[in-house]
Amino acid sequence: MLRSSWRIHRSFRRSRYLQALASGLLLASVAMSAPPPSPSRPDAPASTARAFALPPADAVSPPVSPAVAYAQRVSALVRRQDVAALVHLAAPRTSSARLARLQGWQKRYVRVMLKMAAQRRRVFTQQSTQAQKLLHAGKIVPAFEHMRAAYAFALRHSAFKRLAWVRQLSTRVAHQAAAYARRQRWLEALELYSQLNAMYRISRRYHRPMQRLLHRSVLLAEYTPRRFYHMRMQAEKLMLEPTVPPATRPRSPAATRPAVKKPAPTTRVAPIVFPRWQHAVQGIKQDMLLQTLELAEHRWVFPLTYNRLVVGGIHMLELFPSTPPLARTFSGLRNHAADARFSALLKRQLARAQAKTPLDSTAMIHLWHAIRRANHSTVRLPRPVLIKEFTDGALDQLDPFTEVFWPSDVPNFEKMMEGTFGGVGIEIRQDNGLLRVISPLNRTPAYYAGIQAGDLIVTVNGRSIMGMSLDAAIRAIMGPPGTYVNLGIRRGNNPQLLSFRLRRAQIRVASVDGFKRNPLTGQWRFMIDPISRIGYIRVTQFQQNTAAELATAWRHLARHRVRGLIIDLRYNPGGLLETALRMCNMFLPAGTILSTKGRTQPRHVWTADGNPLVPPSIPLVVLVNQDSASAAEIFSGSMKDLHRALIVGHQTFGKGSVQNLIPLGSNGQALIKLTMAHYYLPDGECIQRLPHAATWGVEPNVRVPFSPWQMGLLQRTWEQKDILPPHRSASSVAPPSTRPATTKLPGRGRLAERSFDTQLDTALLLLRLQLAQARD
Repeated sequence: MLRSSWRIHRSFRRSRYLQALASGLLLASVAMSAPPPSPSRPDAPASTARAFALPPADAVSPPVSPAVAYAQRVSALVRRQDVAALVHLAAPRTSSARLARLQGWQKRYVRVMLKMAAQRRRVFTQQSTQAQKLLHAGKIVPAFEHMRAAYAFALRHSAFKRLAWVRQLSTRVAHQAAAYARRQRWLEALELYSQLNAMYRISRRYHRPMQRLLHRSVLLAEYTPRRFYHMRMQAEKLMLEPTVPPATRPRSPAATRPAVKKPAPTTRVAPIVFPRWQHAVQGIKQDMLLQTLELAEHRWVFPLTYNRLVVGGIHMLELFPSTPPLARTFSGLRNHAADARFSALLKRQLARAQAKTPLDSTAMIHLWHAIRRANHSTVRLPRPVLIKEFTDGALDQLDPFTEVFWPSDVPNFEKMMEGTFGGVGIEIRQDNGLLRVISPLNRTPAYYAGIQAGDLIVTVNGRSIMGMSLDAAIRAIMGPPGTYVNLGIRRGNNPQLLSFRLRRAQIRVASVDGFKRNPLTGQWRFMIDPISRIGYIRVTQFQQNTAAELATAWRHLARHRVRGLIIDLRYNPGGLLETALRMCNMFLPAGTILSTKGRTQPRHVWTADGNPLVPPSIPLVVLVNQDSASAAEIFSGSMKDLHRALIVGHQTFGKGSVQNLIPLGSNGQALIKLTMAHYYLPDGECIQRLPHAATWGVEPNVRVPFSPWQMGLLQRTWEQKDILPPHRSASSVAPPSTRPATTKLPGRGRLAERSFDTQLDTALLLLRLQLAQARD
């Protein structure tokens, strides 16, 4: 139940420095390399191939064959996602092999879309019915889980939220969350408020209680990690996937081969060691706080007053007296009279900060000193703790990407920036606060040690990772090549932890994948449709070598005379700006790619260098979804605005902010990563999702809805494809398929559903129709 709230916890500014590396675009100031463009909307160069562009309404078109006219009608309906019209669209009476092929594509696409719609209606009805039954039985939380599932499958979310039973259940869930909070069951309350906030994000009616509970959970995880661990275990026991008994497991083709000897894991229980909070606040000084507030007030991307920063800092400090478990760490909080006096003094300073009179730097410093004296005379929190939490609360008033790297954080941050770390070779995801292994990578330390898909990583070097952000846990596993790391693994329902001692190595993970692997070699296949000669390339991140990997994949396709290309950027969190620009230059012959604007930053503009690797005559489709972010949005947005590609999928995430690293302290012992500008696409749209903005990110040309159910199934399908297949003989290899991308997903029970990748099916059909018209 706590997964979604913990995703918010990971994205909270306190998750520290690797969040910037994961989401990408952590950049220092850059020099202006080109003059600013005209403020008017730029047009695409005449030489740019306007893929899939429709002719003007008054244009005189030459006569076309019946097959081409039919392809044009089908393409127009697919763009509008008018499946009902596609069902009734009749092909011309003339018969030809080409027309029959077009009609076959149409029928297969309609069949898949109708099956997906039927699945959506079925699941929506089942979840709605179950939610109402549980509501009438008074089982509020289980009913809410089913209501959320139904909401995900509803065609019109606004209409769904107006249903009487939905309004009633939402109100009762809010009451239940408030009751949890009163009983100090903060994690359960946070989960409920997080889910309500996700449904009612626009109205923001549940945003404030959610944020307060989120901040409280951060303090508990930081200063009472053992207590926090047990609170999470009490809130939700780990739900381990049931394992298939050995007698019922299907016999693997690899079972007849000689067994590969691997080191057997030991079965000793690794002790859980929790981190010490004193290390996190070591070296924190008051001048770091004052510099942070001054930099934010003068140089943040938007105009800002000290009042707003001080309010956020005070709200964070107010949580200390009202969170009893913190008294186990800070003895001054055990005196109720001191707690009351400290709270009253904070409220007095809060009233000053919330007054209409803006605070100048002198007034801000006086107010901070008043808070410091109030603390000293009452609860006596350690000064580094007071400074750290006040600063973190102040910056939380800004944006999720502005944060301070405190002195204890800086060494690891600098090592990560130097790229000197190695790993053990595992793909992981966060699951109920722990790390679940998707798969060990081939020929890596984890693979040879015997770590298996589905294993749960519970401890790293004896320390529990419960309560850590995903980035912090990954950082703990990584380290210089040649060093060792101990992982405590929980496998299946075994209560004991398996201990693995792994020697780190330099792990190179490719960021460019194909449609499926060659069963013999394990290499990716990039030709998704050998008959129409359409290529498919999935870019998982924008890393240092991504552009080179993409160029290699393209040259492979070019040798096979590819005629159209699909670039899949779904779930791509972004990465390096330089890589995004290099990839844009591989496709764009000319035009403005990107620009930045900020309050104090000079404007910067990047333009295409005019030497594309991929010919403009090759039609291009780019797939995006709501998890395509930062560099992925720069690439897809420039392709769309300069009419080089058709964008298919869902509106993107909206992460387009520029951060600068600025030293803090007398000797630069700490760093602040401050958002100082935003990225803008060629059409002038800001990529960043700003508060109350109507537009953000990249809106696709063809919007194909994708439910969370579909997204989960698609990710599981990709996970299956990412695992290297066992060696098989050439006679058992099936020829490449030209059917839609919808596949049957392995699974049990409710998970054994068809994975309808209707976004890829749509992109593939549009490319086929475009190429069919080009042959005329």
